[in-house]
Amino acid sequence: MIINYFEHQLIKNNKLPEEWQSQAALDELLAFLQSNWEQRAIFYDDSKITSRQQFLEFTGQKQVRTKDYVGTIVFKGQQLNIFPKVFKTERDDYDTDSLELPHLMHNLVRWIEYTTKIDYPYISISADVSNTDNLQDLFISLYVRYVKAALDRGLYFRYETQNEDISTIRGKVNIRDYYTRKFPNGVLDKFNCEYSTFEFDNLLNRVIKCTLKYIFNLTNTRNQKIIRNLLNKLGEVSDVRCTPNDCDRIQLSKMNNNYRIILSMSKMFLLNKSTTYNIDTQDSFCFLFPTDILFEGFIGGYMQSVLKGEAKVRLQASEVSLVDNIRIGNREFDKAFEMRHDILVEHKEKGVFILDTKYKEISRFEEMVDVKQQLAQEVNSGDLYQVINYAISRGLDKVYLLYPQYRYEDVEPYPVKMNKTGIHEGIKYNIEINLIRLPFVFEDDDEKVKENLKKEILKIFE
Repeated sequence: MIINYFEHQLIKNNKLPEEWQSQAALDELLAFLQSNWEQRAIFYDDSKITSRQQFLEFTGQKQVRTKDYVGTIVFKGQQLNIFPKVFKTERDDYDTDSLELPHLMHNLVRWIEYTTKIDYPYISISADVSNTDNLQDLFISLYVRYVKAALDRGLYFRYETQNEDISTIRGKVNIRDYYTRKFPNGVLDKFNCEYSTFEFDNLLNRVIKCTLKYIFNLTNTRNQKIIRNLLNKLGEVSDVRCTPNDCDRIQLSKMNNNYRIILSMSKMFLLNKSTTYNIDTQDSFCFLFPTDILFEGFIGGYMQSVLKGEAKVRLQASEVSLVDNIRIGNREFDKAFEMRHDILVEHKEKGVFILDTKYKEISRFEEMVDVKQQLAQEVNSGDLYQVINYAISRGLDKVYLLYPQYRYEDVEPYPVKMNKTGIHEGIKYNIEINLIRLPFVFEDDDEKVKENLKKEILKIFE
């Protein structure tokens, strides 16, 4: 069974796959999601410090609610696809009949191309995964190409500790073993020794080989061809059944940083393979992305490409503090409460621009009837205070709030402009807050979407 829902939708118990509806199954699903939540840093940093999983909310009456993550959950062979809320054609349209996973996949690939915040190996993403039709295949495609790139640079060797009985003393001798076991039994020519050898057949390569063999039957023929070649290169490595715990035992030096993502992704695949709810059935996996990071990363990354050579674009810049000092009694501390700007642009000719991305639904400006009331309902006042403080701290007279458009929407003919005047430290200020809705959903013509987005970005800096 495959069910499709948008973000922030309640799924009643009788609408869940039958295999998920019992309380025991929901408890298992929660534990499965918790395991994946704890490993999400493999793919992205969502800056959430909570240890409790945030992929789904488990509500009363055995219902669940989708949250701020899009992608696919497959559990007990049943599939839940969670689509971005901007895939709706309008705010209150929750019809999912037209939703197709390949369309979500296509958008994820486009967004990831420009998203700099996701810790991901950018190896020919467009060419290699543009035709993938499910999230699992997307990750497999990226994983095998990253392994290939690492092995092409050079095979991985490491010192492995060996412990065996040998006739020639080597390394560290276990004297206690010799006098308590060997000597009393007349075995005088054998010594239990612990020593290190520089091995290709090491734990990391065994983990990689085990992961490649596991994903071989889960992917397309193009990936299988690459995996066969990789397995040939790893032919001298032992075939062993590895677990996620094996990944935790591996310590990598700074010289082998290129293997860190491989090791982390291996752990994720092995985690999905070896979960107690899915032993040897290969029917469960969970790959979900936070949409606010995708939106911020895509807009920021695309802005970098548009303004290349004209401006420096940084994400999450934080050199300005909200307070200059802190005093407690006789103790005094320096600046604190760093202000992080989603996007900070330092333009060579036009100065500094602060742009905050807000992955929130907001009505089309030109269709607003009661403008003041609708803006008051849809624009978070906290977001306004935030960007006004940014502008005051940096001495700017303009700031920007960037929102996504729904699919099929034409570009807005004009933004919303609001002004805030006041006095700060004896100096008058007049700040213009610009609300801009940007194309975010790719349809049939990718270049048209990119061109429209480019035009809207360039308008900001005119």
